[in-house]
Amino acid sequence: MSQVWFLLSISFAGVWQEGAPEAKASDWAHGRLLAPGVLLHQDTVESPRRNHRHIVRIDLKQPGLHLTTTARTADWKKNESETKRQTVRNFLRSERRDNRPVILAFNADAFTPWPVPFDQETISNVQGFAVCRGHLVSPPTGSPSFILKKSGDAAIRIADNTDKPDDIEVAVSGFALCLKDGMVQPSGEDLHPRTGLGLSADHRFLFVMIVDGRRHSSLGVTTAELGQWLLDVGAHDGINMDGGGSSTLAWWNPDAAGDDKAELLNRPVGNGRKLLTPEADQAEFSERANGNNVGIWFQSP
Repeated sequence: MSQVWFLLSISFAGVWQEGAPEAKASDWAHGRLLAPGVLLHQDTVESPRRNHRHIVRIDLKQPGLHLTTTARTADWKKNESETKRQTVRNFLRSERRDNRPVILAFNADAFTPWPVPFDQETISNVQGFAVCRGHLVSPPTGSPSFILKKSGDAAIRIADNTDKPDDIEVAVSGFALCLKDGMVQPSGEDLHPRTGLGLSADHRFLFVMIVDGRRHSSLGVTTAELGQWLLDVGAHDGINMDGGGSSTLAWWNPDAAGDDKAELLNRPVGNGRKLLTPEADQAEFSERANGNNVGIWFQSP
């Protein structure tokens, strides 16, 4: 499967000071339009270290736009057998087979048990609140969640037992807030591939940021750096989602040859290896089967 790289002219890379970039508003007019209300920007930054970034802005007010996530298993048991793991591309493919024509998909929350064979579709337990089209997948655990209600209202907050799944289109969760009320949250110095979800102050735009890591060409970021970059591109609140080998962004390329048009937009390291030489970096990518994923699709309003 060919890799898709869109190197756009605009750069979000600001001037870095003391390990964090200077805030610089993005000009989304230069983004690549993947679908109505869905813009993609990909770039390479050199400071504080070289990294490939893949950033999507999703207009949650776009007519006909819907989100979906991994559904619960047929023999669902809370906190035990909640979902069946899938790679992001397999999730995209299966949603399309189920008449939800997903055009963009990405990974979401952490899962257990781990470690397990990285690419096998085993049964998993999702680690935070998850709802799929009005059905509870995983109960609240105190971690922050992105919640999109059927009314169209969106929020990043901690869910509790008063949240009614019947009212929710999609909910997914992550490890911790990396951006809160416009303030970047402090973090450690560990560098990894990252997946971040951000929400604008007016709750209209959802931002998805995937940063490649564990590669010679892209070394990864801290969670504070992820929060700063989400702030730079327009988010007011942001969550550090499952990262590492899980961080994956894929789309359905209508112009691709053949029937299977599911293509990766980043270069995941699903097997967990560190590819720190140019030769290994160029030769290898691998996809991890994740406990839950998120997809964007359209239905005529």
